[in-house]
Amino acid sequence: MEKPTKAEVQRILGALKRSKRKVVDLDGLSRLMGRYPDVLANTLAYFEPMIRMDPSINIRDLTEAMEAYLEEPLKAKPAKPKKLAVRNSEVAKYSSIGDFVYRKMTSVGGLVDPTISLSEEDLRILEKLIESERKKRKKTR
Repeated sequence: MEKPTKAEVQRILGALKRSKRKVVDLDGLSRLMGRYPDVLANTLAYFEPMIRMDPSINIRDLTEAMEAYLEEPLKAKPAKPKKLAVRNSEVAKYSSIGDFVYRKMTSVGGLVDPTISLSEEDLRILEKLIESERKKRKKTR
C-alpha cells in the first residue's frame, strides 16, 4: 500500500475542519472536496484499510492518525557525491594519451609499472584525454 502525499492529507483535513457535521462518511467527504469517492478511498486506505469495503466509516475518527502522519518528518534523500571536476589546464599538461601514460604509469627506465593505481582525478583526466582523441578522429573521417 503506497503512502498518500502529505498535501492530499492536508486537503482532507482542511475539508473536515470546514465541515460542521459530526459524522462525515466517504460520500460526504467526496462532495466536500469535489473528488471521486474511489480516489479518496485509496488515499484513506492507508489509515483505515476497510474504508474501501465500508464507505460509511466516520472519517473524523481518522483525523488523529492523519495529523500524526503529517507530523512525521520527510526522509531526506541521500546526497549524491559531487563529481570531481577536471580543469582544462590540468588536461593541457598532457599532449596525448601516450604522454599521460608515460608520465603517470612508467617507472625508471620507461617500463610500465603494473602495480601503479590511478587516483580518481587521474582517471578523470585520462577520460578527458580519451574523449578529445575520439573527437579528433571523428573530425578526420
